[in-house]
Amino acid sequence: MKKLLLAITLLGFAQMGFSAESEAVLNFRKIFWGSQRDSAYRDGVKLDFVKDKNSLIKNAYTLANEDMTIGAVKLDKILYIFNDENRFYKVFLQGSVDQVEEMKFILTYKYGDYRNESFVDDSHIMQWLVKDVTFTLKEVAKSRFELTIESNWQASSDYKKNTSVDDF
Repeated sequence: MKKLLLAITLLGFAQMGFSAESEAVLNFRKIFWGSQRDSAYRDGVKLDFVKDKNSLIKNAYTLANEDMTIGAVKLDKILYIFNDENRFYKVFLQGSVDQVEEMKFILTYKYGDYRNESFVDDSHIMQWLVKDVTFTLKEVAKSRFELTIESNWQASSDYKKNTSVDDF
């Protein structure tokens, strides 16, 4: 009986560990991946994206009066990035280096341990893979952190279309 109870308990813990991986990340701050830039809404309000003219990232936009925190992590920059068809697919967040451990905690708590880790030049890079969304946390030169959240929604959409073909 004790062995059966132990097995059920362990199975429950294993299920909890895998549950985060099975939940898709469909949006960032209620803006769904693939939304058109000129027709994106959050909580019923149309969003007015403003081109970030200082950014080196192509098609990077900001929002006025943006909440510059995630949990207790204070951010210096939030950029919403759109593809050439003006569809939302990526977010770039930046904060001070003293916030990197808190950001890492948030990601680990929500999605488990990171899947990839690398050290490139003076940067420590960690990646979490959640369905078709990749979270890349980078500590840069012990001076700041950058978090990129990138959705591969287009590939997922194409896969669904291509696996439900009924033309032949």
